[in-house]
Parts: sequence; structure tokens; C-alpha cells
Amino acid sequence: MSATPALPEQGLSWLLAREGEIGFRVSAARAAQRAWALVPVAERAERLAKAGDALISRMDEIVAVIREENGKREVEALGHEVGGAVGAVRWTCANAPRLLAAEAAPVTWLPHRKPVIERVPLGVCVVISPWNFPVSIPLGQIVAGLVAGNAVLLKPSEWSPRCGALVVDLFRDCGLPADLLQLVQGDGRVGAALIDAKPEKVFFTGSLVTGRKVMAACAQFPIPVSLELGGIDALIVCDDADLELASSAALWGATMNGGQVCASVERILVDERVVDAFMGRLRAKAERLDPSDVGPCSMPLQSKVWERHLADANKRGLNVAKYGAVSLIDGPGVEASDVYRDETFGPIAAIATFRGDDDAARLHNDTDFGLTASVFSADVDRAERLAKRLDAGLVSINDVAATMHAFAELPWGGKGSSGFGRSHGEDGLREFTMPRVIDRPRGGIPGFKRPWWYPYDGDQVELIRAFVTIVGDRHTGRRVRSAGKLLTAFASMMRRSPRL
Repeated sequence: MSATPALPEQGLSWLLAREGEIGFRVSAARAAQRAWALVPVAERAERLAKAGDALISRMDEIVAVIREENGKREVEALGHEVGGAVGAVRWTCANAPRLLAAEAAPVTWLPHRKPVIERVPLGVCVVISPWNFPVSIPLGQIVAGLVAGNAVLLKPSEWSPRCGALVVDLFRDCGLPADLLQLVQGDGRVGAALIDAKPEKVFFTGSLVTGRKVMAACAQFPIPVSLELGGIDALIVCDDADLELASSAALWGATMNGGQVCASVERILVDERVVDAFMGRLRAKAERLDPSDVGPCSMPLQSKVWERHLADANKRGLNVAKYGAVSLIDGPGVEASDVYRDETFGPIAAIATFRGDDDAARLHNDTDFGLTASVFSADVDRAERLAKRLDAGLVSINDVAATMHAFAELPWGGKGSSGFGRSHGEDGLREFTMPRVIDRPRGGIPGFKRPWWYPYDGDQVELIRAFVTIVGDRHTGRRVRSAGKLLTAFASMMRRSPRL
């Protein structure tokens, strides 16, 4: 593949990557990062806030590109993409100076020392982003990476290259050093070449299959990796739930963005005592749904997964009901079907029943994935108790996808086959940093030889035994007696060897 000309604006490099050029690009980013890391966090944040201004002023252009390339409905392009991206820029830039500030960390065993924990940048970070949210996901990670002091190379999905180029272009007025932020276009071969160039960390959002390949490639060096790999998330309807609310939430949760969301409702778990009433409402709403609101399949290959899962359901004799763009599947044995156990990533949902909260928790947790979940109950305290038993990174009560990736304040991520690491929030920002301890002496403390240095002797043993007792024993009398022994042993040691 040939390279397009570099953008003339300072701080940006635009490359339709040839695999052989990747090493040079990473080296250039590393050189730029060294200077950028010396810029105070507050100044970095002030510069990067201009990307948020660009999101607002170019809102219509961004929405148009997303819709042309990805097929999103306008309301979703605005809310999920532009809204989420603006929130990420504003929250990250406002909070980074506080969250990345050095913290004092007193050590009980060393009262004469004054350690401080700093959050330092990693170096060069590679962001490999998906096609289903081609603006908000990479932009949030880029802002976090840059404000933390890193260089960032973005490889957008080959299915959304224009959106990826637009994301990088939004930083044109931020005053970034040349080569600090780079756009690298290409398919999986380019992603592999980026890993081979040994960046300091890789942030991948995509399928479980590809995520395993990314993790294996990174393990060779090793390179730390953050993986967001999707899910087969569940919406739980308890026997006391508001069925009107729950059925509307289930329909939207299963079909927003064409069902092509890692937080989509792919499993609907309903208490058997209300399943008939719930399903009546859900089917009626599905019949009235305008298919154009659901949105198209953004990547043609994904429709093959939909077809395979529907074929498996039919083969098993399950009830497959199609309502325009939506398919609902239920029946005996649905828990063993592909549509229930594997991520469909489309407007298809499997319905299973349970009886009571214990059964609901068991049914929910019977999966390798663990990203998001929803619980509907008239008793919010009951719903919270159930939520705490669910293997998921985020749980909404009487709402669906309320904690989705669009909210910059909240850490986003899951467990198991949903991946590990976090985006957004304090945890997500710190994913782009490394803790470094700077340990210095407290002022005015004389330079005595440390009691645990050579030569070892009996006084030393007594002193350390006494100190351990003072620090760790919960019995007041023993601590008091040990304090006297400590002073006696220390005085004896100083008489024999008072200085260095």
C-alpha cells in the first residue's frame, strides 16, 4: 500500500502504512514523546482541550462522515459518538492534573524516609480501534494517552478509515510535537507490524478471536496490553419488575446501533412467573419498530455470524420470531444455542427463564463473558443485591446500557472473555501510566548507619524483633514492652558504631 502525503499541520502524521515503515514511525514517536513528557500535565490538558472545541465546531461534519462510512442513525452518531467523545475530552482534561499528581506515601517501617508515588507516562502507546464506534472509542483513548504524556499511534479499523483520519485531524490545533500523534491505516498485518515494533503498550478493542492474537503477539516481547473484547450481556427481568419499562429497555438494548455494540442485550433472562406478560409486550413493540431506526449491518462479514446463529437456532427447533430487523429466539434448550453462548453482534436476542434471584444469578454467570448487565425490579435494594452477584464490570438497575462507554467518568471494561484493563475514569487514565516511587530522606534526620546493615549481631536481632512487635502486635502491653527493648538495642548499637 502506498503512503499518502503527511498533513501539513504541526503535530500530525498521516500514513497509509507500508509494513516496513512502522519501525521508523514508532522511533519517531518515541523521540517526540521524550519532549512531550517534560510538558506539565496542566499544560498538556490545556492544549488537548482544543480537540473538544473541534468536536463541537465540526459536529455536523463528523456526524456526516460517521453516517456515510458506518451507517449509524443520526441520533446515535450524535449521542454515542460525538457526545461520548466530547465528554471524554472535557472530563480527562479537567481531571488529569489532579489524578496524575504525585502522592505522598508514608511507610510505617521507614519513618525517616519520605517516599512519593509519581504517575509517569509509558512511552509509545498503540491504539487499535474498532469499526462500530470509530470516533468515540479511539478519541477517548488518544486523549488519555496524550494527557498522560505518551505518544500515540492510532490504527483504526480498515472498515472505517475515514473516521480514523478524522479523529486524528481533530487534534490539528492542539500544538502537539511532530510525530507525537500518528495515524496508521491498514489491516491486521499492519497491526501485527505495530506490535513487532515494540511499543510500550497496546490498547485493543475488537473481537475475542482477534484479541487473542493481539495478546499472543504482545506476549513475545512482552508488551502489556489492554483488551476490550465484547460480551453477550444480559438483561434480567425480576418478577416484580415494571414490564412496560423492562420490555422497552430490552428492545432498545438489543437493537441500538444495529445490535453492533459490545454492551448490547444479547440475552434476556425473565422470571418464569412474568415471562408471558413480558413477552407479549416485547413482541408487540418489536412489531411496531421502524426497521430504519435499527440501522444497517456496518460490516458485511458480520452478517455471516447472524446467519450462522439463526441457522443453529432453527436446527435446534427453537422459536425464531423475526420482526423486521429484529429476531427474538426462545424455547427449551436455548441456553445451549450459539446465539445464547456466543457474541452475535447484531439485532438478535435469546430469551431464557429463571425462578428467583439465585437462579437468575446462576443463569447470568453461566458464560465466559462479563462486560455489562441490567437488572429490573421494583425493589431497588433487591436489584442491587442481585447486581453484586453478577460477573460483570458494569451493572445498570432499571435501565439498560446506562453505564456504557459514552460516560467518561466511569471505568469501562469487563472480565473473562470480555477482556481486561479499563477505559475512562481514573482507572482508564492510569492505564496509560506507570507508578514510579521517588524515596528521599526527611529533612533534619542525621545520617546514622541503618540498624539492619552489616555487621549482623544480637542487638540488631532484638531491635528488629521489637520493631515488628510494635508495628504488628495488637496487644498494647507487648507493644509498650517492645518499645523499651527497641530503645535499649538501638542505644547499644550506636555506642559501638554511631556513624557510617
